[in-house]
Amino acid sequence: MPSRGFSLVEMLTIMATVALLVALGTVMFQRYDRSFRREAQTRFILAELMKARMQAITQHRVIRVKLYPDRFEVYSSGTDDRNGASPYMVQQLRLPLSSNAVGFGGGAHVDFKETGLTDDWCSICVDADAQSPGLDSIVISATRMSPGSKDKGNECTSDNITIR
Repeated sequence: MPSRGFSLVEMLTIMATVALLVALGTVMFQRYDRSFRREAQTRFILAELMKARMQAITQHRVIRVKLYPDRFEVYSSGTDDRNGASPYMVQQLRLPLSSNAVGFGGGAHVDFKETGLTDDWCSICVDADAQSPGLDSIVISATRMSPGSKDKGNECTSDNITIR
């Protein structure tokens, strides 16, 4: 006599397999989502730094960008809130920043001169505790800003960042 349908053991096996695939898919999606957010924030910060540099060149004045662990601010001149000026842009960040810039916790600054150059060499890293590879760092030197990934160590220094 032919049987109709599935047995209980077959159904439980199928359900366990589906549950395992859903669990693995969820973990992989969360990892991908975290990596995507980190890379998007890094690209956003890089774009805003490049925009500030271009403003310094086109407006023929110093533009200051201040970096904090949770935000960055852009000032229309070389003065900042310590001197009574207010930023024209404040951007809160979803992921924390780390940096080797001097005074980073209290607001490290990067000043772009009228020529677009800066004397404030530093590295900026997004989400220092992330372990998956991807674009997560910016190295600022006098003449350029280079995106990269921190893969040679956990500290946010240019020695640990591979430029892309």
